[in-house]
Amino acid sequence: MNTPPEGARPGIERAVERALTGFMPPGLITGCRPIRTGDEQYLLPAENASIATRDPRARAASGAGRRVAHELLRRLGCADPAVLRGQLGNPVWPAGIIGSIAHDDDLAVAVVARSGAVKSVGVDIEPALPLPRELEAIVATPQDRQGDLEPATGSRVMFAAKEAVYKASFPLDGRVLGFEDIAVDFVSGEAVTSSGRRLTVRFTISPRILALAYTV
Repeated sequence: MNTPPEGARPGIERAVERALTGFMPPGLITGCRPIRTGDEQYLLPAENASIATRDPRARAASGAGRRVAHELLRRLGCADPAVLRGQLGNPVWPAGIIGSIAHDDDLAVAVVARSGAVKSVGVDIEPALPLPRELEAIVATPQDRQGDLEPATGSRVMFAAKEAVYKASFPLDGRVLGFEDIAVDFVSGEAVTSSGRRLTVRFTISPRILALAYTV
């Protein structure tokens, strides 16, 4: 299979970026990149040292996500765009920046902003496929309101939304949350954590399941 040249923007990348931009609040910027073998080369030295895993696929995904983040941070004028991995796996952003990185098996995405735009943000990307049945009961709780989500993909959308909420809430509260600690209401477009943190939730199911959570 031929690999698109660096700088090319295949349709799926553009579509993901347009989808995220369509429901992001003002001040955030986003990018997308396919994960390719060898993308670990884009890890900066400090990032490389902070990421302990030696699994080639995981390192390639981390490199692809940070490659996107580096480009976005340079657009914001960051002299040092390194995004280290924290002790709990959370990205550590440069001072004055908030952001989030996510990937599925094929694509990596990132969203970033200056900290004055929103307080915090989380993003997740998932394939538009049903969630494995054994995970459905773990992800959904009686407090969730799924609205008119399609049954086939609704559980995966809920999974993505809760992942995004966790990523957005952790920098503010420093709390590790389980799925049961997050209640998502797709009718109102809000989520609330067990600590009382309220966040706005947005999602789409095409061209991927994309979920964004943020608080202003």
